[in-house]
Amino acid sequence: RYNDQAVPTVEGSNLSDLLFAQGYVVAAERMWQMDLMRRLAAGRLAEVVGEKALPVDRFFRTIGLLEAAQRSHAALDEADRSNLAAYAAGVNAYIAESEDRLPLEYRIAGFAPAQWTPEDSLVIAEYMGWVLSFNVREELVFLKTAMRVGVDRALELFPVDEGVAPPTDAPELSEYTGTVPILDTLVTLIQDLGLPTPGAASNAWVVNGHRSVDGHALFASDPHLAPSMPGIWYQLELVSPALHASGVTLPGFPFVVFGHNAHLAWGFTAAIADSQDVFVERVSEDGKAVARPDGRFEPISAREAIIAVKGRQQPERLAIRSTSHGVILNDVLGNNTGTPMDLAEVSTDHRLALRTNFDIPDRAATAFYKLNTATTLDQARKAARDLSRTSVNVMLAHRDEGIAWQLTGALPKRGRGSGKYPTPGWLNGYGWTGYLDSSELPHLVNPASAAIVTANNRTVSPDRASAISHSWMAPYRAKRIQQLLEDAGTLVVGDMARIQRDRISLQAKTFLRALDMVRPELSAIDAEAARIADTLLTDWDAEFRADSRAAALFVLLQPALFQALYADELGDDLPALMSIATAHYNGLEETMHSGLSSYWDDVSTPELEGPAQVWAKALLAAENELNRRLPNLENQRLDAVRRLRFPHAFDRLPILGRLFSVGPLPVGGDSHTIDVMKSLPSAPETVTYIPTLRAVMTPYDWAGNRISLPLGQSGHRFSPYRTDRLGDWLNGRGRPMPWGGPALEQTIGVQRLLPER
Repeated sequence: RYNDQAVPTVEGSNLSDLLFAQGYVVAAERMWQMDLMRRLAAGRLAEVVGEKALPVDRFFRTIGLLEAAQRSHAALDEADRSNLAAYAAGVNAYIAESEDRLPLEYRIAGFAPAQWTPEDSLVIAEYMGWVLSFNVREELVFLKTAMRVGVDRALELFPVDEGVAPPTDAPELSEYTGTVPILDTLVTLIQDLGLPTPGAASNAWVVNGHRSVDGHALFASDPHLAPSMPGIWYQLELVSPALHASGVTLPGFPFVVFGHNAHLAWGFTAAIADSQDVFVERVSEDGKAVARPDGRFEPISAREAIIAVKGRQQPERLAIRSTSHGVILNDVLGNNTGTPMDLAEVSTDHRLALRTNFDIPDRAATAFYKLNTATTLDQARKAARDLSRTSVNVMLAHRDEGIAWQLTGALPKRGRGSGKYPTPGWLNGYGWTGYLDSSELPHLVNPASAAIVTANNRTVSPDRASAISHSWMAPYRAKRIQQLLEDAGTLVVGDMARIQRDRISLQAKTFLRALDMVRPELSAIDAEAARIADTLLTDWDAEFRADSRAAALFVLLQPALFQALYADELGDDLPALMSIATAHYNGLEETMHSGLSSYWDDVSTPELEGPAQVWAKALLAAENELNRRLPNLENQRLDAVRRLRFPHAFDRLPILGRLFSVGPLPVGGDSHTIDVMKSLPSAPETVTYIPTLRAVMTPYDWAGNRISLPLGQSGHRFSPYRTDRLGDWLNGRGRPMPWGGPALEQTIGVQRLLPER
């Protein structure tokens, strides 16, 4: 039964029928998206896209997500395999039935979807786990930076958190020689195909009855992922005797991913846990083996992957090399996927091997079935711990007023080293010695504060952090949420939604305090820079309103500060550092917080510069850039500098791109506001991550739930439900979530799926 926004309540007389129907219904609206997602993750885009997709296919074939999905499927019990098979059968029923009326994209692109398999669902789950893992990118950028300025100076650029210095266990890097090409961070192929490129972001917070007006728990969640057309989520309600849940699902994967059942609500934020390590391998003279601590040489193993390429008679043959430390990355460094998940290119005679937790089978299918059917917080926490591949903060709120947080993921136990930096494969003591037991993963149930907040920030004390990570995102969103919760006192549902729409940046406030510290000296050395500060920034409240001129200047000021502070010493390695600036708390942010940096002086001049000179240079550059982009002062506002687009697979094609993609749209918000509009400092005009849904849930009465998604349910170009929710999302309005199906007056249609007799 479909409501007035085409959100279905899907009912089945048993779990198998329900999952069959879910597969059918979701495929009917999102088959194109599902098909490209599985091809991307499995390294099979070139089959239908052609030569231009080969770098992407080489990347994901080398990483090995498909093989990981196959191993995970083989390790599942029979019930979980049956659930995945039922879902796949539903997708295939849609494919068979729609053979003569496939989505318009297939007719334009000239191919048809292949049969869906259970492994296809799992490879999409593996892809989500991969893009939520970041440490490999940071390790490679650290290696580049250390080559340039030395280990000690590089450490300064990789802080853990505000006032928390990085671990000092970085091994001596003198052997890691080579020149380092510039990293191209332009977003191209994957987003050009309209495929979601998730990243490390999201807000979620829960309060129990002690913090709410009516004495019940409240839940707010807004996962931040890349904008795409269609959107990444599909909303539905699932009903059977074995399972009743409502929320959103990831097209291609069964069950409800974000949402609630009759007993509790759940949501996720990226935990930024460290489940990846780069090992630098010293190679033998013949290049066929790598050195080991006992003096012997271990042979490099290789396997061949065959990649079919549209338009070519002969397939691409890819040699994938590995050591006992993991797959060798050298051949897939650089601009392969065209997204921010690309790995910094390092030119070196050494091999760089990636250790992951792929040897632990992922149990996402088990986890989400158990989560969808959990009745207590304890059951839900145990269910979440089956998410071995993906490290997330699972946030929970129960109808009995209880709240909880559970960290997930298979996290390694290490010998020597923190895991934050690349480590030498030929020295004793480095390597993984096993995994933390899932019972050791941090969690919290009904804390004395009566509230739990996660926003990709450090969630454990520094002394406990070493087992989890040294690379969290900046704490600004989490601190702002906590601040607003305190200011609100006892909370009502409207307070939770209001906090989700907040656009004040504590990062900007930190930068403004740093500017205020040098303001007297700034006036003395550069009157024009002082004028810019006085005119636009001195009285600014750090709110990223769409019409704010100060906010427009600030988004250009951040890259100008990176350039003014670091470019003289980092040179063409600076773009690599900037490419991970929003994925981790960064050195510029710590310098603004502490006022300390060994980079203040411009080494290219004979004078000794300090903070005031850096600020002056950056302010002048930022205003010049603003004037270049927007010569008319009346047009100098944030939403003219930065616009939001939802790219479709045909985005770069003449005429078709404009027909299928959505935008550009004027928006407010910033990378560190709760209402996030994240962009890289190197490309402040491009929105890379957005709130892909906003949900506020009321476990004591599910009728109080409200949800907002950016586009609509359908992926079909001419469907009235393709973008019908965009206005609500832009204006922060939520709609009820179905529970027990739509009311009669809101029902726009009923569809029955009957087995063939």
